[in-house]
Amino acid sequence: MFYLDFIRAVALASILVIHFNATVTGYFTLPHKLFASVLPFGIYLGDFGSSLFFLVSGAALALTVPENQNPVTFYKKRAKAIYPLFWLAWVIFFSWRFLENPGYYAAAKSPTLLLTVLGLDNFAVAAGWVGTDFACVGEWFLGSILFLYLLFPLLHRGLRKNPWVTWIVSIPVCLVIHLAGWDAHLVAIHILEFLFGMQYLRMGSKSKVGIAAVCAVGTFFLASFDSKITCVLFSVVVFTVLAGVSRFLAFGWMRVLCARLAKLSYAVFLVHHVLIQRMVVPFDLASLSRRDTAFLFAIYLVLVFAAAEALLWLHGWLQKEIAVLRTAC
Repeated sequence: MFYLDFIRAVALASILVIHFNATVTGYFTLPHKLFASVLPFGIYLGDFGSSLFFLVSGAALALTVPENQNPVTFYKKRAKAIYPLFWLAWVIFFSWRFLENPGYYAAAKSPTLLLTVLGLDNFAVAAGWVGTDFACVGEWFLGSILFLYLLFPLLHRGLRKNPWVTWIVSIPVCLVIHLAGWDAHLVAIHILEFLFGMQYLRMGSKSKVGIAAVCAVGTFFLASFDSKITCVLFSVVVFTVLAGVSRFLAFGWMRVLCARLAKLSYAVFLVHHVLIQRMVVPFDLASLSRRDTAFLFAIYLVLVFAAAEALLWLHGWLQKEIAVLRTAC
């Protein structure tokens, strides 16, 4: 579906911009040169991009996963889609960083390597489980989406059997967990986004417009209450608007571009942050001009997408070689 590729491309752009901006401003200690980091209603651009990804992920899974698929089969397919590319990127960038700066991981405790193997490393740091570990690719987002994948079979079945009960139970439970901070604000609130993405495919046009209108009102009145909740409401509105607008943009080259960005999005997600962190090392960020920041951003985009393409190619090549070895054995 083009609109899912289109929204994923918008989300990807948001994530690329916010991590570039965070890095070149010394994590917001310096004035921004090209981009603002906060959207209207005080919504952090990184939270907004992540929210769009959660919404798209829910919709994409509800669209592609058969209703009668066994949960074990679902988990195997998700693991196959996530871990090989993650491990490949991790090995490459860990080796690079370790050789370039041998003391970088000196404070990381060896048992936290298990978090890396499970793809929970950045999530664990964000949640406060550990102070330092071997994280070097991906973001907290990966750990959050893994928890959502764990819940997907249950949520999928709930929406099929009784959507009203599913929502009536999910909303208060997720809000209580989020407001209490029991999940470090990394999972519960995103369950609602994920669930809305799943529900979106089953909704009629009037329902979509009605919910978007309610969320728009909620965004305005709750802007000073909780930034994460405001971001959810705002993201639902933007998701609905982008899905509607996408029908006017579904022409040849736009379809091709968004489809390619969607295919590259996970690889880009894995490599982009570590690349910009390394790229800014030679620069004096405090004196970096607007012009040079623009040059740096353009180079950053080229290198990120080149690295993502190379990572996918290497992953495909290794898969073929492993298949050949299995056949030979």
